[in-house]
Amino acid sequence: MTIRATLLSAGAGLWAGALCAGAPLGAQQINARGGSTVTLGARVQVQYEASSAQDSISSFSIRRAWVTIDGKLSDKVGGRVQFNANGASVFEAYLQLKPSDAFQVQIGQFKRAMSHFWLAANADLPLIERDGRVTGVSHCPGVGGVCSFGRLTGELGLDAYEPGILVTGRFGGGRMGYRFTLTNGEGRGKDVNTSKSASGRLSAFFGEKGRASAYVALDETLDYGGETMGAPAYGAELEIGSWRDGPHLLVNGLTGRNWKAGDDATFSAFQAMGLWYRPLDPESGIAAIEPMLRVSWASTDTPILPHADSPGADNVMGTVAGTVITPGFMVYFAGRNGISANLDLYRSDDLDENEWSLKIQAFTFF
Repeated sequence: MTIRATLLSAGAGLWAGALCAGAPLGAQQINARGGSTVTLGARVQVQYEASSAQDSISSFSIRRAWVTIDGKLSDKVGGRVQFNANGASVFEAYLQLKPSDAFQVQIGQFKRAMSHFWLAANADLPLIERDGRVTGVSHCPGVGGVCSFGRLTGELGLDAYEPGILVTGRFGGGRMGYRFTLTNGEGRGKDVNTSKSASGRLSAFFGEKGRASAYVALDETLDYGGETMGAPAYGAELEIGSWRDGPHLLVNGLTGRNWKAGDDATFSAFQAMGLWYRPLDPESGIAAIEPMLRVSWASTDTPILPHADSPGADNVMGTVAGTVITPGFMVYFAGRNGISANLDLYRSDDLDENEWSLKIQAFTFF
């Protein structure tokens, strides 16, 4: 039996058990062997996208069809498995140990994510594509696509799913927090050398809903000569508010090495995102609305090859930059279920070109 068939069979079996139990699936717990409990959840997101880029095709797609299984053996021991039922790929699979609020450990595969922007569940985020992608645009050196904060952090692996060890916790009466990961540095694939990638974040919490964070990463990558090198990245984040609870502001800044564009290529990125979750009368059939606006700018070096008339000359660096502006609107019908519409407007600063992408997505969570 293939891995895909095994995962789908397991998911189907658990789903059937949950339905037979008679309770709503969104809150369903299943008794498991050893006295543990299992909570089953699923999300399906259907998306329509149309782009202004030449030769692009508007289309419907299944953006996500994920199954999440959370297990709890005790108050201090648990775990999670999350996989894509549409492609049999595993995103998260880990054992979690929680001796105290100040010290918690995950061993397995998890989202590395330095920035809270990437850690936020897509169940809470009305932003449809975090990287601001525009189909048909491949403008940003090394990482392709558009030049944006999310594109660079995602494609350079700074916010990817990876196997390894994660340590996190809160201390100082809950006023301080930390998150540290040590991973392969190769995404979900196997490592190619004995070096490891490290990332860490330190946060200070203020007021009722405020947080300021600083983060750093040192990625082990292969340079163009095949040698292992460290690719650093440094960033900061400010968050005021919380998800699906009134006004919310999230601001990120990041700089580092764009190792996909060249051994010496550097990048800088900035993003500000504002949301406003407004509950409505449940009897109206609409639980809440949430307008949002995202502005993201990124700039990166790119090698420029020597002119044909001087083939012996050294390569020099040029600069490529772009800006994504995303107005959007989310309508919630019940809980986290609803429909979101985003318009990603992209301008390539160096080429003085503009493209856009309209995305509409239906969010369904069980």
